[in-house]
Amino acid sequence: MIEEENDEVLVNRVKEGDLSAFDTLMKKYSKSIYYLALRMTKSHEDAEDISQEVFAKVFKALPTWKPRASFYTWLRTIAVNLCIDYHRTKVRHKTQLIENKDGVAVVDITSDPADSPLRSTEAEELKQKILKAAEKLSSRQREAFMLVTYGGLSLKEASEIMGCAVGTIKAHLNRATAKMRDFLKDVVDEWNIEVKDD
Repeated sequence: MIEEENDEVLVNRVKEGDLSAFDTLMKKYSKSIYYLALRMTKSHEDAEDISQEVFAKVFKALPTWKPRASFYTWLRTIAVNLCIDYHRTKVRHKTQLIENKDGVAVVDITSDPADSPLRSTEAEELKQKILKAAEKLSSRQREAFMLVTYGGLSLKEASEIMGCAVGTIKAHLNRATAKMRDFLKDVVDEWNIEVKDD
């Protein structure tokens, strides 16, 4: 049985111009990235598009990439960031409850389709403010927040993807929730939005 090459060896081979090594990396992680994107977008088509974009970005950046984390961590971070962009540009006109799996809600946005066009536009702007606020979180807090809030992942699933304990995910989410509450204070006051505690 041939031993599978580790990511570091494959990455070095890609940097040396071996495109077959990149194909190997894609085959190794394409399903994981696709299902991550699917959980975060709830759309097969968008998940496929995001997956392709992830690997396109990786292929472009790989020759000069200097590892500060594992290859998969880097890959996953790119995917999460693209999913954040997805949510920023494809705002849905419906109830959006920003909360984690423990039921800790950050903000409750309701945009009824029967609302006026002005109200719908304001709801879009509001949601984009929320996503922009999420970008102010630390990378780990934002990742946990986006995986659980938008991805609908369980704490266990998020912990597996982020490579840390469930308790650590909870800590990241609690800090993220507190920070988001602070970041969105003016928005909450302006819109009379209920910010819920545990």
